Amino acid sequence: MSGAAPPGSEGASRPGANLAPAPDVQAVVAELQDEVARNRTAGAYPASLIEKLDSPFHPDEGLEPPEAHVVVESARPLRSTRPVVGAVTVFCKRVQRRLLSWYVAPIAQDQNRFNLAILRELRAIEQRVARLEGSPAAPPDEPDTESPRQGGS
Repeated sequence: MSGAAPPGSEGASRPGANLAPAPDVQAVVAELQDEVARNRTAGAYPASLIEKLDSPFHPDEGLEPPEAHVVVESARPLRSTRPVVGAVTVFCKRVQRRLLSWYVAPIAQDQNRFNLAILRELRAIEQRVARLEGSPAAPPDEPDTESPRQGGS
């Protein structure tokens, strides 16, 4: 007979009964760090990679602020570079856009309201964190005594 419990027995219904023990994460990380240190001293990595690894990490460097992407347009410009067929295609797309605008425009408005609400909350959190950390930040636009949420929330 095998060592596994039959489907109807007590051992089979116990969650995690046949799972392997969790790995020691700290030991795995230490092993990887040792291997990287050995490879670094052996010159296994190119100098350009070492330079990138030693430089500070700024994931948002060069990105536009979130305000630049808050507003979602329900329609984008229609163009075509094809001489004859392009004009017909653009005309058909404009007709289609007008027929669907009653449906698409409210969705874009809802998304814009949501995006603006999230951005306001993000800026409020940034200001609170700046105050807690004691770093200089832009003064709050409104006092903390007012709740940004009104209604049933």
